[in-house]
Amino acid sequence: MSPGVFLTLTATVAVAALTPGPAVTAIVARAVTDGTRPAMAINAGVVTGDLVFFALAAAGMAAAAQSLGDLFAVLRIVGASYLTWQGIRLWRAEPRIEVAAAVSHEGHFWRNYGAGLLLMVGHVQAMLFYAALMPGFVNLAELRLPDLLLLAAMLVVVIGGVNTGYAFAAGRARRFFADERALRTVNRIAGTLMFVAAALVATRV
Repeated sequence: MSPGVFLTLTATVAVAALTPGPAVTAIVARAVTDGTRPAMAINAGVVTGDLVFFALAAAGMAAAAQSLGDLFAVLRIVGASYLTWQGIRLWRAEPRIEVAAAVSHEGHFWRNYGAGLLLMVGHVQAMLFYAALMPGFVNLAELRLPDLLLLAAMLVVVIGGVNTGYAFAAGRARRFFADERALRTVNRIAGTLMFVAAALVATRV
């Protein structure tokens, strides 16, 4: 895995992490209602779920890579199309503020961690993200343990870091995240970033 491929994949994961979705919604809602620490427990569960999806995608597709060959080029286009579709949805979305009902008020770490993990287990789009995009960046048949460990560490740092930023921002700026106009701006910025990520995926050689 070349440095350029790694950096491009890192940038795409960062864009996806920055996009307001189910995980971000739950983390922000928890931070707004009960503070940063419970939100960080949800964040830990979300990151664990991402690592599980990554492990399953890498293991399953690495085994199939030898026989599928050029089909992964098609999957790269599928991934780019998926990102474009997400960008369009974000631009058209009308945010609704339902913070108080988004999560329970239980403050125990493991309950919040479990909530984050269960959120990811039911997050089909996250699974499709890994299944559709990973083959577009790396030759999974040639991945070795150091590459897998590097990618796993990147996921922890990028996804966990972005979610941490959302948690702290929500905890310190509750009025911002309770304003529909502000959320609409965030959605459209994230949608634009999704278009950029789609272009990166589609044009990678």
